[in-house]
Amino acid sequence: MTRVPTIAVLAALLSLAAGEACAQATPLTRLYAAKPPAGSAFVRVLNPTDAPVVVGLAEGAKATIGPDGPRASVYRVVPGGKPVSVSVDGKPVSGAASPAADGFSTLVLLPEGTGFRLEALADSTEGRDDLKAMLRFYALAPGCTATLAVADGPTVFDAVPAMESRQRAINPVEASLVGRCGDAVSAPLKLPQLKAGDHYSLFLVGTAQAPVLAGQNDETEPYRGPAN
Repeated sequence: MTRVPTIAVLAALLSLAAGEACAQATPLTRLYAAKPPAGSAFVRVLNPTDAPVVVGLAEGAKATIGPDGPRASVYRVVPGGKPVSVSVDGKPVSGAASPAADGFSTLVLLPEGTGFRLEALADSTEGRDDLKAMLRFYALAPGCTATLAVADGPTVFDAVPAMESRQRAINPVEASLVGRCGDAVSAPLKLPQLKAGDHYSLFLVGTAQAPVLAGQNDETEPYRGPAN
């Protein structure tokens, strides 16, 4: 197999989308088969803790998320602008989340007392380019202003405050990435073979002293009925 020169890999990885997404395009339409009604929202739940949980989101199948598998559930279509129910291990999560209509959101599970609370993060689709792959980076280690970089290479995202995310379009390439909290560096994570139009999320979890970088492909559950 021909080895891609390092400089070419880095240049490709840091290449931004050349143009704006078409205003009439629905974000991430390639990820679901049927088109939900206007005003729907696309929501997933993310577990940044060190223990797996079984999560329920609105109606539909439950999913196990955590360190031993996917960190986040697939996106599910729900009515936009209305409270959505979330449960963890069969117990309701306190606090209502009302995801914005016609947008994507990630609901982060945060420990509180003997249970959890939700922190909603809007997943912007700004800069989307179907000819490239989209990377989204979540800074989820408490007290960490996070950096994502190519291992032994340049920075991809810099100074992302805790509980915020950033995204950018890249040319599909092979690369290993690391997350940083100051001088603390995670183990490298090798990107899968991404294709044009793919969306991939990277989660920096753990602590500011011992960050852990995890990743997964973004998926949306097939739409099977009216959302509102």
